[in-house]
Amino acid sequence: MSHRYVAIDPLALLLSPSVYVRLTLPDPPPDGVLAKEIALLVRGMDETERSVAATRVKALRSYVEGMEKALAARQ
Repeated sequence: MSHRYVAIDPLALLLSPSVYVRLTLPDPPPDGVLAKEIALLVRGMDETERSVAATRVKALRSYVEGMEKALAARQ
């Protein structure tokens, strides 16, 4: 018979899910590390995957620019 033990983080029980996730997500790696990881991922993509990724990047860029404008307007 196999026993499985599960640990529950008490913060998960006390905080809302959105706050818990923000507190426990790891910090992003430094830019140099992230750039190398991205380069490796892109090298492994086929043409269709690169096209889909480029479309998503454009959409994300548009979202970020919209957020920047909205934040600047509030200042």
